Amino acid sequence: MLRYFVIFLSCVLPAIAADVSLTGDGRLTGEMTAMSEDGTITLVSPISENPIEVDGEHVKSVKFEIPKDAGAVPDQRVRLVNGDVLPLKITGMDATVIHASSDDMGELDIPRNFVDSIQLGIIPQKLVYAGPQDFEGWIRDENGSRNWTVTDGEFLAEGEGTVSRKIDLPEKFIIRFDLGWTNHPNFRFTFADPLKPANEPANRYFLEFSGAGVNVKRESTGLTRYTPIVLLSRTPDQFPGDRLTVEIRVDRSRGLLQLYLNGEFEGRYSDPVPEIPAGSGISLLSLAPRESEQTVSRIKVMAWDDRGDRHRSEDRGDGRTDSLIGRFGERFGGKLNGVRAGADGPVYLFKSDFQEEIIEMPESEVSTVFLAGDSKDRNPDEQRGLVLRLRGKGEIRVSSCVFSEKSVKVVHPLLGSMELAREGVTLLERRQIPKANAVEDP
Repeated sequence: MLRYFVIFLSCVLPAIAADVSLTGDGRLTGEMTAMSEDGTITLVSPISENPIEVDGEHVKSVKFEIPKDAGAVPDQRVRLVNGDVLPLKITGMDATVIHASSDDMGELDIPRNFVDSIQLGIIPQKLVYAGPQDFEGWIRDENGSRNWTVTDGEFLAEGEGTVSRKIDLPEKFIIRFDLGWTNHPNFRFTFADPLKPANEPANRYFLEFSGAGVNVKRESTGLTRYTPIVLLSRTPDQFPGDRLTVEIRVDRSRGLLQLYLNGEFEGRYSDPVPEIPAGSGISLLSLAPRESEQTVSRIKVMAWDDRGDRHRSEDRGDGRTDSLIGRFGERFGGKLNGVRAGADGPVYLFKSDFQEEIIEMPESEVSTVFLAGDSKDRNPDEQRGLVLRLRGKGEIRVSSCVFSEKSVKVVHPLLGSMELAREGVTLLERRQIPKANAVEDP
């Protein structure tokens, strides 16, 4: 019989709102009052008069509620060589140590050789809409209204029909959603839509997904009603599990669109029609017969600040030297000599391979710094133990963890003992150990 070694935490803590995910897709919510040394969780739940104890072997993750008055998160991220990401502000650096801090992690001195890269100017996106929870705010067409239902945050279409809603779309916006299907999908999503009747020409965009692939088209009131923008022969059978995550980024000030499928960048495109759509609506159209169910879930609409997009396309380059990338895409190879205090904030001191004088660049002009080092064995998926997800999309792997009322004490494989603010931890999950690493019972 195989024995799996599980590293979990020992903690006793005050009541904390928690959402506990269990093996087998089970789920419990309530106030977590304790977690014993063997990982057993004690949960006060509205479904039981007495506290519920859950065996740690059946716990996959615990999601924590974050106080609304939690402090700001730094706009910088430090990526360690093991793949961990720490939301920190760089305050200084010398030949061997990087000095950083945050409200959630306090003051940290990180050995330079533990750092893979530093990203600056991370811009959080302002949420405009997230759902669906129900049909409130949505309009269903009369003919197909019965074909749409919503359950547990997911729209289900069993036949033809349309649901739409007006959203206060900013000039630059991001729309993201998950699409699922059975059999043969035929789906249309419109955006920047004035929500005029379907048979009436309008200035709007729409994405189509069917057996022919993924298309984005422009509808206008001009002589040519429909103009293709994106034509991709990405057919449904190319998406595992009959699911697809779509992300569309629109800059109406410049008539530009970007498309991502399952997180992969497909391209940047220009609106071919001069009159940019000014509508503020979106709509979901099921064009498939009843036997081809389609689901739409995790819809998010966000304001888009494209200053942070540069981080998606930057690469390490030659790992034998440091690289500094400016906010306009300029790249320098050489050596990051240090970070010093300046009148308007930290200044990065970089010695380029192509000039004698040291470049002094304010942090506001820096996008990313890659530090030299061997990039092999940096795959975080190969590591085991606890994973803590942090505010600001941070993530660390720890070998032990103890919660108290206001802090979380952890032991990190690289940085050793650390103390985090309790409100900075958003999720705790147990990383599964691959069977190849399991140990046989004697």
